[in-house]
Amino acid sequence: MASVLIPAHDEERVLAATLTAVLDGLGEEVEVLVACNGCRDRTADVARRFAPRVQVLEIATASKVAALNAAEARSPSFPRIYLDADIPIRGADLMRLCGALAAPGALAAEPRPRFDLAGASALVRAWYAVWLALHGDQAGDVGGGVYALAAAGRARFGAFPDVIADDGYARAHFAPDEIRRVADAHSLVRAPRTLADLVRVKSRSRLGALELARRFPELWARKRAVTPRLRAKLRGLPLRLWPLVPVYAAIQTWTRRRARRLDRQRGAYRWERDESTR
Repeated sequence: MASVLIPAHDEERVLAATLTAVLDGLGEEVEVLVACNGCRDRTADVARRFAPRVQVLEIATASKVAALNAAEARSPSFPRIYLDADIPIRGADLMRLCGALAAPGALAAEPRPRFDLAGASALVRAWYAVWLALHGDQAGDVGGGVYALAAAGRARFGAFPDVIADDGYARAHFAPDEIRRVADAHSLVRAPRTLADLVRVKSRSRLGALELARRFPELWARKRAVTPRLRAKLRGLPLRLWPLVPVYAAIQTWTRRRARRLDRQRGAYRWERDESTR
């Protein structure tokens, strides 16, 4: 039996669409658990509409990692799929992830993310064009809101620590060639629509990376050692995208500086997400 674990904090506007997709083609042997954490809206009520196919767990603490740890204690089966509440992915695609992890020696798997740029500004589109060209083909390099672990892969680390980038923490335990990217499985990621939203989202990602590097230096050093350098990736960038590189570089510099400023305010960071995609 496999399990799909969905941490959800105030996700009533998007959760129904995600669960509808998840149950489309999902095997009856796969259990689905929504871990509502510190919700102030009707997230749990939305999830209960899908009972008995979907189980609901509620915890008082507004913490994604606390929700993940509680969900794992409640649902110990493998393979185990970790899914963000705002990422619609069809159950048939989740079954393909499970199939990939059934192979001997399989540790981790992920779908190929598709980014919905409808309504995004020209600057946002430019940034994504370069970013995906640089990072989109390597497994584990672009988060698509979902990843899956076999029991042997999950055994590489203990409980999720209290970090911003829980998915980055999990992926850091695997070299790129240990993560199976399933080409015919796709997750849908709604890209930020405005430059301001993009900067907020990517600053959070960078802040998460800074935290992991500081708290888990050996783990982060191993990850960087097996990750191709940016200079090597730039050599493969299509010529048609080079005019967009200055835009990409300027936004990268902006988010890097903002993340470093937030990192200096440790303990004062408030979780930022893009509300325009909800």
